[in-house]
Amino acid sequence: MSSKPSIQRRLLRTKEAAEYLRLSAWQIRQLTANGKIPVIQYDDRGKFFFDMRDLDAFIERNRRVGPL
Repeated sequence: MSSKPSIQRRLLRTKEAAEYLRLSAWQIRQLTANGKIPVIQYDDRGKFFFDMRDLDAFIERNRRVGPL
């Protein structure tokens, strides 16, 4: 018996992206509006999606070492 491989989703909705980054949905919208996180939108009225790779890149760009 063969089991189907699980498909990991690469695109996240706003709430999911917020949970992934441990931010609020409002903060995600602000970061998107300010051009800090890219967003995918299929049409003008479509829903926003966030690529996990872009979220990971955001984490790396904002990584700090040493005293703040």
